Amino acid sequence: MDLTFVEGVAAVVSAIIIFCGSVWLLLTMVMGARLAYFVSASLFLGFILIMGVVWSINPLGPVGEAPQWNPVAIGEQPSEIDFGPASDYPDEPWRAPNQEDAVETSEAAELGTDAVDYLDGEIQEQNVKSFAAAADAAANTDSLRFFEQGGELYGAVRLEPLEGKEGTPVITIMKRDFGNPLGPARSITLGTFVLLGVHLFGLSRAERKARVLAAARGT
Repeated sequence: MDLTFVEGVAAVVSAIIIFCGSVWLLLTMVMGARLAYFVSASLFLGFILIMGVVWSINPLGPVGEAPQWNPVAIGEQPSEIDFGPASDYPDEPWRAPNQEDAVETSEAAELGTDAVDYLDGEIQEQNVKSFAAAADAAANTDSLRFFEQGGELYGAVRLEPLEGKEGTPVITIMKRDFGNPLGPARSITLGTFVLLGVHLFGLSRAERKARVLAAARGT
């Protein structure tokens, strides 16, 4: 197990015990253990719920699977690639990324990087002999193309040898996996909302019981 992960979990648990526990101990001296628990737990869960809503909108907290390009096929010529629409590359229905769209510009940059990684894996498995090493190749940015089919986004790019390096250009086809970066944050928010509702109900009952006991003592 990753030591950093263990240390992180230990730090979080320790922080909860120290800070939340100290608040609970102070409240216990005033309102009793049961009511103090529901008050401190409700405050803590309310804070987590607020943070969860923020994390669910922007990837500032726990982040899930990030978007990436997954390999589909690779070949020296479009006709050699086992992917139907590849034969039309680089012409329609393939299209160049919109340079005025920040999202597409970022996706295009990632496509070039992931395509080189794909080439590296194919070279190591001896499926591609066009290059001696992936470090000898680079993506030709002018050859980047996108293609949409059935709600899926595909990307194609030509990898060419760097200056002074040897190799035969290859075309890689990749499929966009949009991932789920906000998934964990939204799960945390939903779970926290349910727990907060349960604790607020418990807080209401504990407070009512405390009032009845206080009234009974007063009489």
